[in-house]
This record gives sequence, structure tokens and C-alpha cells, in this order.
Amino acid sequence: MNRDSIRWMVVAVAVLGLAAFSLVVGANLLPARAVAEARGTLAPLVLTWGMIWLSVLAAITLAGFLVAASLGRLGRH
Repeated sequence: MNRDSIRWMVVAVAVLGLAAFSLVVGANLLPARAVAEARGTLAPLVLTWGMIWLSVLAAITLAGFLVAASLGRLGRH
């Protein structure tokens, strides 16, 4: 591995760390489902969790591409 490959791996780990951080922040800041149902704010809660999980999925995809780029497995011909 050269130095650039190591940098891409570090960035991939950082991206996964940010994904985990967004899940933790969402779990700590958003109210429970029962509380949201009682207040009548279930739809915004579900939409917010949907956006959080979409960002986690995007982070996992980006990390996969970064690892593939660092290993030289992207489609270079």
C-alpha cells in the first residue's frame, strides 16, 4: 500500500464514524415513538429517521467506494 491508499482508508473509517455518530445523535435527540404518537408528531419522527438511515446508507456506500479506490479495484482499464 502506498501513502495515498492509506489516506483513503483513513477517510473511509472517518466516514463510517460519522455515520455511527449520526445514529447516536438521532437516538439521543429524537423522542421515543410513544411520545411522538402522544404529541401527534409521528410523521416528522418517521421522516427524520428515514433521512438519518438514508445518510447512513450513503456513508456506507461512500466508504465502500473509498476502500475500493484505495485497493485499486475500481474499473481502470
